[in-house]
Order: sequence, then structure tokens, then C-alpha cells
Amino acid sequence: MERNYPIEMVSPVDRADHWAESLMNVCGGFETISSDWSKFRGNIELRNIGGFDVAGISMNADKVVRSRRQIAQGDDKYCFLIMQMEGRAVLSQQNNEAFLEPGDMALIDSGYPSEFSYDGFMRQISLHIPRETLESCLPYRYIEAARTISGVSGMGAVIRDFLSSTYNEAACIGEQDYPAVREALLNFLVATLRDYAPEGVLGQKVKQLTHIRKTIEQKLTDPGLSPTMIAELCGISTRHLHRLFKGDGVSFGEWVRKRRLEEARRQLANKHFADHSIIQIAFHWGFNDAAHFSRTFRQEFGLSPRQYRMAV
Repeated sequence: MERNYPIEMVSPVDRADHWAESLMNVCGGFETISSDWSKFRGNIELRNIGGFDVAGISMNADKVVRSRRQIAQGDDKYCFLIMQMEGRAVLSQQNNEAFLEPGDMALIDSGYPSEFSYDGFMRQISLHIPRETLESCLPYRYIEAARTISGVSGMGAVIRDFLSSTYNEAACIGEQDYPAVREALLNFLVATLRDYAPEGVLGQKVKQLTHIRKTIEQKLTDPGLSPTMIAELCGISTRHLHRLFKGDGVSFGEWVRKRRLEEARRQLANKHFADHSIIQIAFHWGFNDAAHFSRTFRQEFGLSPRQYRMAV
């Protein structure tokens, strides 16, 4: 399923409001600044690859800004991997600046104010990844925002080509292939970000916990997921597995439950999964009891799954 938000057919006097609403529907609260809305051109296409939303955005605005007020009013749980396709951009966040030429990329965290400045008409791809999903795969659970990732060579070029091709072929990728695409995207991105990690050598425990979380992510939909399974896959004892999680302040079971609930919540809010029943979504994410899923979902988010789906 694709959604398209063109603006050329909208009256110039209504373009600012129409564009703001379209951008809100796809990316959340952002303010677009244009010196002349009568000459503004823009289009947004929303696609889905591997279960991740990915937006193709083109426009000739001067700036796009996300403020603390907009963060407070919206969902701040995502990281956006921005890939420049045409034109140039400067992405600013947390005292960092990323300068993007076509093919370059940068991560932006929706939980912090940000500013996008453009030099004329531009086109970008924006991959939306739940922050917890990305953090769970990274050393230190650390994401450095607004740092230029070159798409010229190495792993940057690999993920550039993969993201571009999966975006172009999104309509031909079936749901049965979502897990493979999702895993490949995360693996490529983590490998790319490894070269942009903070200085210093990771401790052995941090390395192990990062590897464990990545393994869990790959098995998150398996109803048989257990500490024993993950410990065997990671080549450690179950006791050591629990000790690593305890040192991080959360149990294995609680971490898995929260991740599954977050992914189920994301699908309940995603119109791409509107034809999936609540039970189908719950079972897909490893829950085998509908009543238990509903109860834990309400405890986590304050609404039942049905109430949440109707509210978004």
C-alpha cells in the first residue's frame, strides 16, 4: 500500500496548511518555512519496507523545523534515517550538523528539536525506525544524531543502494519477505554506524549485551523465544544471560515483553495493517493468549488494543 500527498492541485492560499497536515500524517509535527507559498512545490509518498514506514519527500522549501512544542504534542519514539536523493541539505540537532550531498545520509532523533535547511529544490528518503529497535542493536544503545554518513563507498554505499532499491520496489515486496528485508536493513545500518561509534573500546559485557539484543530482535516474532534459546544462540549460559540483563536494570522477560508490545502498538497504528485483526497482530509478535496481550497492552499504554487502534 502506498499513500501519495501531492500539492500541485491545491490552491496557493491553502498550500501551507495542506502541506503541514500531510507532513504531520507521515512524519509527525514539523513546521515548513517557505518564502513564497504561491511558488511552493512538494510531494510526499509513504511506502512500507520490511514493516518500516519510509517516506519519499520532495519540495522547494527553505527550512523544516521540529520544536519542543511539537515534540510534546506528538510521538517522539522514532529515529529517521534521512538519505539525500537530489539537492543539498544541512541537518542540525544537538549541536551537530550533517551536510548532505546526494547519496549521503544522517540520523535524526524525533525526541529532540531539529532543523533542516535546503539549497533549492530537494528530494529525500526518510526511513522511520522505532528508537528502541535501533538502540537495541547498537553498542552503548547510543545514537549520534546529525552526523554525515557518506554514501560514496564502503557500508555507506551498501545501505544507500539497498534503501534506494527497496524503496523503489516496495510495492513488489510481499509481507512474507518483510522479516528478511527488516533484518537486512538493520544489519546494514548497524554495520555502517559502527564506523561512527564513540571513541573507545567497548567492554566485553556491553558487546555481549548488544549481541544478545540483536539476536532477540531477529527472534522477536518467535512464540518459542526464551532465555535458553537466546543463550544457546549467543554461546553463553542462561545464568550469565540473566546477569547481563540484571546489570542493565531490566529482566530478560520484561525487555522482550516491552519490545513486543511496542511493535504490536506500532502495527495497530499503521494503516498498512488495518486488515489485520488484533489477535493476528498479537500472535505475530509472540503472544499466545489474547486476554494476556490485552491486559499487558493496557498496563503499558493505558488503553486496550481496540481502544488504541480506534484512537489513532
